[in-house]
Amino acid sequence: MLLFAVLLVAFALAIAATLLLANDRRNLRILLDRYELNWLLEPATDEPRGTRALRGRRLAPVAISIPARYFAGPENAAIGAFVREVRASGGELCAAFKAAGVDNGGWLPSQFDSKTYECLSETLLPATEEGGQNASFFFIAKGTPEGEVGSIRMKLVAPETGDGETVHRLLVKALEQLIEQARWLDLAPAIASAEALSDFTAVRFGVSFRFTHEFTAPRSYNLIVLPTSKDPAVKRSRAYFDTLQWLPLPSVIARLPEYLRPHVVATKPLSSAPPPEPASASAPAPAAPKTTPPAPSPAPAP
Repeated sequence: MLLFAVLLVAFALAIAATLLLANDRRNLRILLDRYELNWLLEPATDEPRGTRALRGRRLAPVAISIPARYFAGPENAAIGAFVREVRASGGELCAAFKAAGVDNGGWLPSQFDSKTYECLSETLLPATEEGGQNASFFFIAKGTPEGEVGSIRMKLVAPETGDGETVHRLLVKALEQLIEQARWLDLAPAIASAEALSDFTAVRFGVSFRFTHEFTAPRSYNLIVLPTSKDPAVKRSRAYFDTLQWLPLPSVIARLPEYLRPHVVATKPLSSAPPPEPASASAPAPAAPKTTPPAPSPAPAP
């Protein structure tokens, strides 16, 4: 009887040990955590729980060559700069001037160079008194046929007369439209200088803006807006965006791979005119022209 009891206890302990130690002692850990018993303290490891090292054939390391220029600093000889340009096209600029009272003929080819387009305006008010100075306002903007404005010049002769005040107001209106259309709001103080007929000079972002008084002629003023390339960075930027210096692009067919070119079929654009309607089968055929038989010749005399 004692032997049977010992065997039963040993069998029960074996079953309990199997249940507690299975799955990496998972059930034993749950039981110890339930009663807050820290009997199974494991040394701390750097690897998180649940990770394991993978076994297998490792690949041989491959050397990668990285060009040294990837780690080099920027080349100062290739750095560009922000370059200012007139945001409005030549046609839009001429239309804005005309709406402001500066009459002009629009963006038209130049009389001296067909590749240059210009917008021209000239107002001349002769002096009413003999020997007096004429009042005048001259404006010209030059650029490309595509509408890119390259240079602007205005000339004012404003004597201390009513006509001089008239052309002076034309200059101020033209300058206001120029700054508004070109989006050069940082040059807005030039308007106050034009109203006071005082000099104003600014060279910013590759554009020279000068409103100056002529020393040789009284009450005469010039406004000249020209691109400047004294800064090497500005010069590089202008050369980079100059489309006249770009290499021509090949045609679309020339850019196709060699194996596709033999399969290109020449096509012709379809005509926008509707095709002619075919003649209907039920339409009557045109009538044949009538022929008159020749008159009989007279019999010979006996």
